Amino acid sequence: MAFRRIDAEGVLGGRYRLQHSIASGGMAEVWEAHDDILGRRVAVKILHSHLATDRSFLARFRREAIAAARLAHPNVVATYDTGVDDGVAWIVMERVDGKTLRQVLSASGPLSLGRAVHIAIQVADALDYAHRAGVIHRDVKPGNILLTESDRVKVADFGIAKAAIEAAEDTGGASVDFTDLTQSGAIIGTARYLSPEQVNGGTVDGRSDVYALGVVLYEMACGQVPFTGDTDVAVAVQHATATPRRPSELRDDIPVSLEVVVLKALAKLPEERYPSAGALHAALLSVDLRHDDPDLTAAGPGRAPALRSGTEPAPSPALPPPDRPTGDADTPVGGAPLGRTRHSRVLPVMVAVVAVVTLAVVGVLFTRSDTGQRLLHPPSKAASTNVRPVAIVSAAAFDPSGDGSEHDDEVANLTDGNPITTWSTEQYGDGEFGGLKTGVGVILTLNGPHKLGALQVTSPTRGWSAEVHVADEDSLSAPPDGWGGAVATRTDINGNVTFGLDGKTGSKVLLWITNLGDSGTVTLADLHLTA
Repeated sequence: MAFRRIDAEGVLGGRYRLQHSIASGGMAEVWEAHDDILGRRVAVKILHSHLATDRSFLARFRREAIAAARLAHPNVVATYDTGVDDGVAWIVMERVDGKTLRQVLSASGPLSLGRAVHIAIQVADALDYAHRAGVIHRDVKPGNILLTESDRVKVADFGIAKAAIEAAEDTGGASVDFTDLTQSGAIIGTARYLSPEQVNGGTVDGRSDVYALGVVLYEMACGQVPFTGDTDVAVAVQHATATPRRPSELRDDIPVSLEVVVLKALAKLPEERYPSAGALHAALLSVDLRHDDPDLTAAGPGRAPALRSGTEPAPSPALPPPDRPTGDADTPVGGAPLGRTRHSRVLPVMVAVVAVVTLAVVGVLFTRSDTGQRLLHPPSKAASTNVRPVAIVSAAAFDPSGDGSEHDDEVANLTDGNPITTWSTEQYGDGEFGGLKTGVGVILTLNGPHKLGALQVTSPTRGWSAEVHVADEDSLSAPPDGWGGAVATRTDINGNVTFGLDGKTGSKVLLWITNLGDSGTVTLADLHLTA
């Protein structure tokens, strides 16, 4: 097959005029180009010739590019076009001005905890959206995470790793030969972020991306990945068999709540990780960086990270003891100066951690109890003092202007009593549903008519708005208009909210979301009705 020469001013697809090379990796070279038809800057990824000659790979590459092109999310690099010209295979993507997370980490080392969590939240949101669309990334790493000057995250290269792996499987049998893949250049540089099931040739799903993001978060916070070695194969074996050092052993200011999130994401077995990127997203939103550690509260979120020496701290009571790490524990992390060690303050900090964890557990149980609900949400003098929970028989997503549903498979999470499991709306272009509809919601069916006092909503989302409608019989017209006016309305909600229902009697309740806020989606964790 004859190949055309790739150089500046060359035109691909009759419209993409190449300008200059941006970067080159194991699979492709990226060029900045100008779209002569639409008059805009784009990025063109041109596959290396040894991949462009593989027809099996090209077929899969095109299929995955088409799947990625369906992803429209503010944290996903948009895919515009793909094709082959005279033996040159290419894919056209959104041009993002900024740096990769790899460049940022290489230049500055570990990030502030606030910035690390901020980036991870956006990556998790992008992955959750892609997974819902049936696209697994399979190659989440700092090189595929782009940061704009405002720290807006853009995740790139969805689906390309899958095409490479499947093409290798065609020539190597049913399981993936890691050595062959590394030598072929398909996953050079990604061994540090591979999930155990990828290493073992097992089934890969969204939880593999959860693991990889856990590695990235570990690196952002600690300045190093959890596993290193002389070869990619050595690193991969550790992902499948070794226990990572706790982040708190490497950095002095990491709160317990963040460490728990990182280590759960890095669980060896997929079923022990967060079940979805959405669940990881919710867990990251719940991390309180200013209150889990007294040093963070005193110093503020901008404090430079204190990296630890080899002093071995006492194990955290909230986590199982790790395997003893190998290697020189006194080596500075990422070449940074060694930080202070914990001396006499280890014991008081551990006592404080035990107290905080104990109080947190007691607090959760207390707020779930009838007594706690009465004390935390006392009734008005005009209301009955006999506040009681109302049984919710079922919950259903409601999307009258769309296909009639909205993530129906997750809606049961709203009534399971577990604030970690969540339901989310679809991702829209803006808070106004991209002009496609006036709202979406959730309909709760009760175990009969009740005189309702309040609907309590647990949510990590900020800036959203909603109404509550109540129906007292099944024969009413379609909601929300057919149910009459809203019983309660709240705008610009920042997280959790309680809607007072003023004793309205009904057997069905609609939580009608009218504005999604800046994120373009609303996540709800728990709905609780009282009478």
